[in-house]
Amino acid sequence: MKNTIRVGALASMMAVACSSALAINVNLGTLGATDTTFGNTFYKADASFTDYYTFSIGNPGTVTGTTNDGKGILNAIFSFDKDVTLTSLILGNTSFSALYGADLTISPFGQTNTFGFNGLAAGTYKLAVSGFVTPGDNKSASYTGTIRTTASVASPAPEPADLALTVMGLAGVGLMLRRSRKAA
Repeated sequence: MKNTIRVGALASMMAVACSSALAINVNLGTLGATDTTFGNTFYKADASFTDYYTFSIGNPGTVTGTTNDGKGILNAIFSFDKDVTLTSLILGNTSFSALYGADLTISPFGQTNTFGFNGLAAGTYKLAVSGFVTPGDNKSASYTGTIRTTASVASPAPEPADLALTVMGLAGVGLMLRRSRKAA
């Protein structure tokens, strides 16, 4: 009887561990201009998931990236292999109490998809990647992605000497117009 209880408890713990193993929560660190990769591999089919990727940007700017769910055209038509289908990408603050846009245009058949979020302030963000895993003959299925940031370049303030030259030039044009009106 004790062994049955232990086996039952172990089976319950394994089921909880396997069901929570679908989704991940990864810190990608501080993004830069070079690509940072992300992704997940799944061993269980007929399941949906939402993976979270936390990252920081040091300066205001734009975050862009790509995703690929690995689906090939023959697999999409005939369902040979276990596969991943991405359904949404959402960017928010770390608690998702503020969203900075939801952007998803996933192309069918494993094409590389692009995403972008503009006008972000320096700080920490979380990207939620959602989708589902379909059954098939393969033992695993996965998706991959890249993400990077581009800092916004603020237009520089004009130098005092540039402003002085501009004012002198406008004054000269005004003086020439005034003389040409008197001559006419």
